[in-house]
Amino acid sequence: MKKLILMIICFLVLSCKKQDLDQDKSFPNKENEALKKKNDSLKRKLEIAEEAIVILQHRNIWYDAENDNPNFKNKGIKDPEEFIITELKKRPELIPMKATLGGEMSFGAVQLLGSKYLIAFYEDGHIEGKSIYSYKLNDSGKVEFKLVASEEN
Repeated sequence: MKKLILMIICFLVLSCKKQDLDQDKSFPNKENEALKKKNDSLKRKLEIAEEAIVILQHRNIWYDAENDNPNFKNKGIKDPEEFIITELKKRPELIPMKATLGGEMSFGAVQLLGSKYLIAFYEDGHIEGKSIYSYKLNDSGKVEFKLVASEEN
């Protein structure tokens, strides 16, 4: 009986040592190599996805710079999108909300929605909102804005 118990203990000790060697990362095996390759592949796919997200975040899918607002380009405005946004930001009086607690309302993010509309975010540090405006270039080369709808956040 003692021999049997001793043999079982020896077997368990030896099998534990062998198992430790198999799990040791300093001994590469086919499974570890396959997992490393898969991990590297997934890391690269994640990097590509993150790069695509950054590109798409800075791209306006609602405004086609090549085809929208040809009348702006005909009047010598090279970048109509930038021109319209700059003109809107110069006109905080177009914001339908009043500032609170001594703040000052100003436009933040603005995105053109084609050649007639835009959506603009505004805030004063305490309250915020967003509005849709229509816009057009008048004969004197100034942009006219008209509030279409607004929402307080």
